Amino acid sequence: MYTSWAWKIWSTLGVILRILFIDLPMDIYRFLNLQQKNVQGQTVVITGGGSGLGRAMALDFAKRKAKVAIIDVNKEGGLETVKLIAAEGNMAKFWFCDISDVDGMKNTAKDIEDTFGDADIVICNAAILSFTSFMEISNELLRKCLDVNIFGTINTIRAFLPKMENRNDGHIVCVCSIAGWSGETMGLSYCTSKFAVRGAMESLQMELRDRGLEGIKTTTLYPYFARTPMILENNMRPTCTWFPFMSVRSCSRRMVDSILKEKVHAFVPSYITLIPFVKNFTSLQVTRSLRNYLGVKYSASDPSLCKLRLIEMSDFFRTPPLFWWLVIVPALAINYISYANPEAALHIPLIGSIVHTIGTQFHFVTLLTNLFALAAHVGEALYALYLCHKANISFASTAKWVVQTFILGFPSLSILSRYEAKQRKNN
Repeated sequence: MYTSWAWKIWSTLGVILRILFIDLPMDIYRFLNLQQKNVQGQTVVITGGGSGLGRAMALDFAKRKAKVAIIDVNKEGGLETVKLIAAEGNMAKFWFCDISDVDGMKNTAKDIEDTFGDADIVICNAAILSFTSFMEISNELLRKCLDVNIFGTINTIRAFLPKMENRNDGHIVCVCSIAGWSGETMGLSYCTSKFAVRGAMESLQMELRDRGLEGIKTTTLYPYFARTPMILENNMRPTCTWFPFMSVRSCSRRMVDSILKEKVHAFVPSYITLIPFVKNFTSLQVTRSLRNYLGVKYSASDPSLCKLRLIEMSDFFRTPPLFWWLVIVPALAINYISYANPEAALHIPLIGSIVHTIGTQFHFVTLLTNLFALAAHVGEALYALYLCHKANISFASTAKWVVQTFILGFPSLSILSRYEAKQRKNN
């Protein structure tokens, strides 16, 4: 049956009809009616709740009168979070546990369920951050990152999932990262682990659906960098052309909103969804250029960063002497006037009558000279674009070179050509 062309055609028609008239309307209706659910009296478990985004989310859920269970290896931070919540008259308790320890995580889950009742929302937030070059990261650090970020997340889910399956109710949340969509320089441990977490959550989502356990919701969050202790203690200062280095409060507020609305996938901020879109629908060179355009960069304290010779784009730009602007721009203008409006040429001092005569008596010649000038300057501008690419000049400076070369032509192009040749020789 599955190899029959008739079956394939009918199946294709069926899925198109289903998507157009059932799935899309349902998704649009759901999107337009997304509302935050009430978590009052519910048990919310947060790993890594001793600091940063975990603490901020814990405080937010506690204010909504949820019973918050904090899991962390940072005992001091976890107890501080509980203290902050208790000071506002809300309920929270701290459990010390290394989430990479399977048995320890199971015991902790049982203790939480005995204390607060079955978990309603489990937020897998704990992670280790390490940005180190591919060959410099130690096996021990790499394994530790993978154990906590991947196996720790899976251990947490598996510890609470059975009770959720029994009642077909609950909500599994995973704080992934935009690094789960885009591998980056020195991201061997962190990006790899976040890709794995994204895959684990999608696998869980599909399995729950196929088993008919759609009462259990899943949410995967993809935040951009926020000013968490994990980031700042690594001396990282991410920069980007468009995406902000978010405050913890701003980031956590959006994350909690996505959780309460039971979004399946949520990018924080929402417009960074452009990153996976670009990666999935553009070619190799286009992807590289857009990556450079976004300019996502960071500095870190790891000494291996100093050993790498990373390619940086140059902001080189220089304009020719004023003489060329005073000669070429008026010449181009006069050439155009002689073709487009010869009568206006009479207002030009000294040479107006000559330009008028040429424009009226040799109109076809003025057409050719304008076409030649246009073709020459367009060609030179395109070649300038190519030289900027070869010299790895930044996009802002590239735009300046192209515009300047389109106007001035060779005087601008000659400066850029010498710079590109010098860069090629040095490399």
